[in-house]
Amino acid sequence: MLLNSIHNLSSFNDRFPLLFEIVPPEKGKKEKRLMQHTKLLESLFNTIEVDALNIPEIQNETRKGKKGKRLSPYKERVSPRIYARKLSNRFDTDFVINRVIVKKQHKEQEKWMIETYEEYGIPNLILVGGESSKVKYNGPSVVTGNKMVTRYLNQGRLLYNGGKTKSTNYNVGNICIPTRRREDYDEPERMVHKIQSGADFFTSQIVFEAKSPISLMNDLSELLLEEEEEPPVLFWSFSPISCQTDVNFLRWLGVHIPEKTERFILEHDNPALMSAEVLLRIWEKMLDFNSQLPVPFPMGINISVMGLRNFDNGILLAREMNMAGVYD
Repeated sequence: MLLNSIHNLSSFNDRFPLLFEIVPPEKGKKEKRLMQHTKLLESLFNTIEVDALNIPEIQNETRKGKKGKRLSPYKERVSPRIYARKLSNRFDTDFVINRVIVKKQHKEQEKWMIETYEEYGIPNLILVGGESSKVKYNGPSVVTGNKMVTRYLNQGRLLYNGGKTKSTNYNVGNICIPTRRREDYDEPERMVHKIQSGADFFTSQIVFEAKSPISLMNDLSELLLEEEEEPPVLFWSFSPISCQTDVNFLRWLGVHIPEKTERFILEHDNPALMSAEVLLRIWEKMLDFNSQLPVPFPMGINISVMGLRNFDNGILLAREMNMAGVYD
């Protein structure tokens, strides 16, 4: 299984664990997008070794960042587990699917998790919270969702529907946001609580500067030592950009892109190539810092692309980042 091998870093002595993000299609464009994705994924798997396809759950969200603009109005999309099943008929790979845990009732979420494991054969989940801590949601929190899976379903017990069930064997991931630093309930504290509730790994918000992730690694490492907790696997998310539209959408998502970095990339003759070089330098700084921590984090890469036009740029970025360094 994906996370079992990732925790055994000796199996990755020549590269970094790699997730590649595939956004599920709009329901009205399902077959057309499946054909497009199939062609692009054939190129991906022929170029570089990928450990799993990471499929997000797209919700109708409001703008997260102060700047930016979304690419197009929201339209309902195919569910991640259904799209994973369709792709699994074409590609022999693992899948990681995202689930917004807070928007459905507890019993319904528990039933969904059992179905996803038993009927869809998916053992890797990323549980995602709500847009705002100020909103009261009907479903479980991320921490509660982690416990539901690791302390109950993985043990063959039901928390909300009563009785017993066949044991699942889920790996559970959560999201981390390096720029979400607060005096009350800071991001490292959030992450430790999620680890203690059962999180095996994290994928980050897309990174476009080194200061925030390095600061998070430093503070999280210190807190984990205090709490005597093992470090989780950190998949850092990167996205190549090729035009102003990409920048606008990333900012709409809440991604911090320094204006100096934006100008440096977009004023270049080949913005996609320059963005890859910028992200590679950021990754190298993060790797260097991580190697100096008392207990380094096992680290991986999550490539997210803005639109099909950037798919080949994402493959290039993944290949370059895997060449940046290897585990000793």
